[in-house]
Amino acid sequence: MPENWRELVRLYRVRHGLTQERLAAMFGVSQRTISRWERGDDKPSLEQQKRLRDLGWEPTGMLLRSLASSVRHCPAPRALSRTQNLRLQALSSPAIAKRPSVTQWVGRDLVGIACGVLQEMLDDKPLQRAIANKEIASVVTTTRSVLQTVEHPLIGAYQTTITYFFHEGTLYSDAISVPAPMDAVCGYKPIPMDDIAV
Repeated sequence: MPENWRELVRLYRVRHGLTQERLAAMFGVSQRTISRWERGDDKPSLEQQKRLRDLGWEPTGMLLRSLASSVRHCPAPRALSRTQNLRLQALSSPAIAKRPSVTQWVGRDLVGIACGVLQEMLDDKPLQRAIANKEIASVVTTTRSVLQTVEHPLIGAYQTTITYFFHEGTLYSDAISVPAPMDAVCGYKPIPMDDIAV
């Protein structure tokens, strides 16, 4: 990433449709600080620079670049992760609005804060083996919160479709969510590759 923090801060904010106030809340700084960064009057601390680099991650391949872009512009909560250890790669604005603190996890592994249905899936060794062996196309889940973040108690019920794909030897997960009734039964259902029409 270039060291032009003025451009990088503004690009990230505009790309995700965030106000200066919202971005300031994500970084724990004032709106005035964001304004100074965007004018070039000041620059983020080294830790904030690392976080901005992680948030501004752009994949190298055309397929991943297109997918990351579609995730970022999705009108629903959506996240792109490397499946191994759930390394978070990209988020949509609604995903950030639903759980603002998740931006601290971009570029980091989510496996350590997984809970609920997500933790059950990670503990399901036959499922994980089938995903790794390209036998599972997607998993449909009904969940409440699946990550132990500060927003954990406030997250409602969601139905999420997680689609898996390999690119250049790396397994990725694309998860998109829609609200579900609060009385929905939580759980998950794998969709085998054999059930997908060609």
